[in-house]
Amino acid sequence: MGENYEIPPFLRQIVIIVVIILVFIGMKYIAPILGPVLISIFISILIYPFLMWLKKKGFSYNVSILITLALTFVLGLGLLAIMVMSISQLVASASTITIAPNSFLATYANQIIKFLFSNIPLENIAGIIEIGFFLIFAVMFLIYELPYVKSRLVKGLGAESPALKHTFDLVADFIEYFVIRIKVNFLAAVGFVGIFWVFDINFAILWGILTFVLGFIPYIGIIIAAIPPILVAWVQYGIWGALAITILFVVVNTIAESYVFPKLTGKGLQMSVYVVFVSLFIWGWIMGLAGMFLAVPLTLVVIKYLENFDETRWLALLMTTDEEDESKKEQ
Repeated sequence: MGENYEIPPFLRQIVIIVVIILVFIGMKYIAPILGPVLISIFISILIYPFLMWLKKKGFSYNVSILITLALTFVLGLGLLAIMVMSISQLVASASTITIAPNSFLATYANQIIKFLFSNIPLENIAGIIEIGFFLIFAVMFLIYELPYVKSRLVKGLGAESPALKHTFDLVADFIEYFVIRIKVNFLAAVGFVGIFWVFDINFAILWGILTFVLGFIPYIGIIIAAIPPILVAWVQYGIWGALAITILFVVVNTIAESYVFPKLTGKGLQMSVYVVFVSLFIWGWIMGLAGMFLAVPLTLVVIKYLENFDETRWLALLMTTDEEDESKKEQ
């Protein structure tokens, strides 16, 4: 009789949800280590299609991997050098970044500037360099290992494994979406840097990198990225300069998000807007800025995990939208 006993569905639901909560708690505990590791995995998965593209162009695997690793190292080192030099200059000129207190708005703006400099560890250049080099080499090693990891999974689980198929499908959707996100963020960042250059805004390249990176954080990322250059424009040109930069920021971002992005992608990740917004704060609480940066892919993993069980599939459906299905019906 005991051999035929099955756990009731409601208990299975509770067990699955408890497992997810325990994983969240564990991630919170090891967040300082887990954040950079997950970011390195994220970047590696995005770079991997370039390696495959080189192979399709006729290069041997060895040549393709050498080109990919060399470009990754050079690009990563270049970005790190630009960030370190820009941040060093920003820290050196921190005392001069202040707005003449000729209005109550200027008073609030100075408080924001003071808050940013006091809460963001800009002076920790050594820490930035340490994390930067970790990411560069972790990404390079993982890119080298990814083809072997894939073959090991196929060998261990079997080519027809449903779990493996779901994983590969998830990674494929993930890559498709975020490669498009990279293109849109890059075009927007170039547009912003051009605006900053025309207005002679200090630290233009740093703000461009910031808008590119924070563009991966839905909804609030671009708002956070806009604050520093707007404040710098206020310092240099007064309230009207800040207003002009704000308007141009809105225009460029609207073009990127409302025109370019829909043109490049025929579908999104079908995630509820509310779920995406809430996930930013949940993952941000767990892993800080790294969690906000990875909120969308990590939430997508949770949704796919819930879809694997009959008892929790309804939760996965609540977290997604049916926009794609309705668009098909209209056609």
